[in-house]
Amino acid sequence: MSPPRVKDAPRVERFGPALPPSTFTGFAVAALAVLAIALLSYRTLKTRAATGEMVTHTLTVAAKLEEVLSTVKDAETGQRGFLLTGAESYLSPYSLAKKTLPEKLAELRGLIAYSAVQQQRLDRLEGAVTEKLAELQETVDLQLRGEGRQAIAVVKEDSGFAAMRTIRATVEEMELEERALLTSRYEEFQASANLSLAVTLSGSVLLFALLGIAAYTAARDFRARAIESWLQTAQTELGVRMQGDQRMDRLGDNILRVLADTLDAQVGALYVADTTHHFRRVAGHALPADLDARHDTLAPGEGLAGQAIKDGRACHLRDVPEGYLPISSGLARGRPRHVLIAPSQVDGQVNAVVELGFLHPVHPSDLELLQQVSDAIAVAVRASLDRTRLEQLLEETQRQAEELQAQQEELRVSNEEIEVQSRVLKESQARLLNQQAELEQTNAQLEAQARLLENQRDDLALAQVTLTEKASELERTHRYKGEFLANMSHELRTPLNSSLILAKLLADNKEGNLTAEQVKFAQTIGSAGNDLLALINDILDLSRIEAGRVDVQLESVGLQPFVENLGRTFQPMAAQKGLRFTTTVAPGVPPTLETDPQRLGQVLKNLLANAFKFTDSGEVILTVATEGPGRVTFSVRDSGIGIPGELQGLIFEAFRQADGSTHRKYGGTGLGLSISRDLARLLGGDVTVRSAPGEGSTFTVTLPL
Repeated sequence: MSPPRVKDAPRVERFGPALPPSTFTGFAVAALAVLAIALLSYRTLKTRAATGEMVTHTLTVAAKLEEVLSTVKDAETGQRGFLLTGAESYLSPYSLAKKTLPEKLAELRGLIAYSAVQQQRLDRLEGAVTEKLAELQETVDLQLRGEGRQAIAVVKEDSGFAAMRTIRATVEEMELEERALLTSRYEEFQASANLSLAVTLSGSVLLFALLGIAAYTAARDFRARAIESWLQTAQTELGVRMQGDQRMDRLGDNILRVLADTLDAQVGALYVADTTHHFRRVAGHALPADLDARHDTLAPGEGLAGQAIKDGRACHLRDVPEGYLPISSGLARGRPRHVLIAPSQVDGQVNAVVELGFLHPVHPSDLELLQQVSDAIAVAVRASLDRTRLEQLLEETQRQAEELQAQQEELRVSNEEIEVQSRVLKESQARLLNQQAELEQTNAQLEAQARLLENQRDDLALAQVTLTEKASELERTHRYKGEFLANMSHELRTPLNSSLILAKLLADNKEGNLTAEQVKFAQTIGSAGNDLLALINDILDLSRIEAGRVDVQLESVGLQPFVENLGRTFQPMAAQKGLRFTTTVAPGVPPTLETDPQRLGQVLKNLLANAFKFTDSGEVILTVATEGPGRVTFSVRDSGIGIPGELQGLIFEAFRQADGSTHRKYGGTGLGLSISRDLARLLGGDVTVRSAPGEGSTFTVTLPL
């Protein structure tokens, strides 16, 4: 929205008319007479100016002719120097003449376009110049080709001399013509000048001087009295408003209200110096509510107001920048056209600055008023600040007195505490004496115990020898156990595999000669055989782990493909039992893991198989995430039967399950979790469980990255 328009009219109504009506009429008649004289002078001066232009034109033509002649001479001089010395540096004037002569002749033709005779002479001059340049070019070319004698012979033919003579004669004729024109035009110019001087001096100067002096004297005295009266009235009103004990905010409002009303200002602000030598706005007149908080403080030298503070001088700003001291109302918003900034100082120190914005032109008396009242404002501001500081000092004194009283009370309490501590210290000293006696008795007991420990050390050494022998026997036992299990595995699995194959053939019943019940018996035999085979494999795995014969082959495993493969493996089992099975790799998990993929897969497959086995409805979730720096977790969560807290430590022992009913309902050997934990520890990690009966279980495998 555009700012409101205010008519820029001189504000003389404040002091009345500048002159009485009779005086104004006399001045008007005199002004008309002066106007008539001025018109006559204007016509004379116009004729004089035209004559002066013609004189200048003639002098310009003469100067151009001399330039052409001088340039041709320079070219000839350069040619002769080159012919005599053979140094090409002498060709500079000649080269410059070739370049500039056509331009100078063209300029000259434009200047003498008014005279046909001069145009004919210029044609003759151009021909002679062309002939001379051709002669110079010929000799220069011969000299450049090393034919200096031929060049000298061309010079002696006198053709160039004749051309030069024609150039000089033509230039002289044209200059004579211009001199004649100059004489005639100068006479006209002089006559016009004399006439202009006579008309001007006959009345204009004297009349204007007298009228000007009279008008200036009358208006100055009249206006000065009015301004002085207005200034005194404004100062008196401001002094009345600043009287009394006023806080800074109220004093600032009174100062701005008087100044704004007296000067007819549309917007204003008062800034007062604080203890940090910055100036804080304490009052405003018609300032917008949304004014930027940056305008609340000023620093000396910062911005226009800051510079006025630094210089200690008032200033009048006419070209106000956009957004500076904005003026707003309910219908419009704009910027002032004029701004007055007046610092106030006392004892040579600026302690306040006033900014006022106007939509109309500012009268010099406005700035004078601000300068005259600045001292009074500074004194009032200092008095208000001193009063505020005294109040603050009084409050600080009262606060310190209260703190001193509180400290005295604390000191009294501390003295009482010191007395109590002194009594406690004496009691402690007595206890220390008793403890010293007890320590002496304890030392005697310790000496006896030391002798007893020496005897026990001898017994321990004997026991260590016994343990070494037992360890050797245990190692032999493990070896015999491994050999036995290997032999038993071979002896058991060979007929077992045959039984499984036979049971499979019977269960398939390709000949169709078995009844449904017989097929079911064959399937039961196959299922039992597979359970026995799994038990044998688990026992062998557990035996190899205990014997330390399980090797770990570390390699880089891509986690996303690894998890997707597990999902594909167990998805049919989930579909068969009607369970939801999801796999998730959390954000931030590294793409690869350094581990043994076979052993890790064996652990996770065992945990997933248990989850599906013990979950009748709901879901099974496999989640891969990070746990702290350098650790990754594989969590298998199900919604199955859950495990009581007191049994969660037993399920990782070999051949142990939560309770007997679990084995009867779901089957299993109780070796899977034991093997899984041992394999996880071989990989540098561990397996933990979190479960509650009826709420499912979460088995977490934690491995290093």
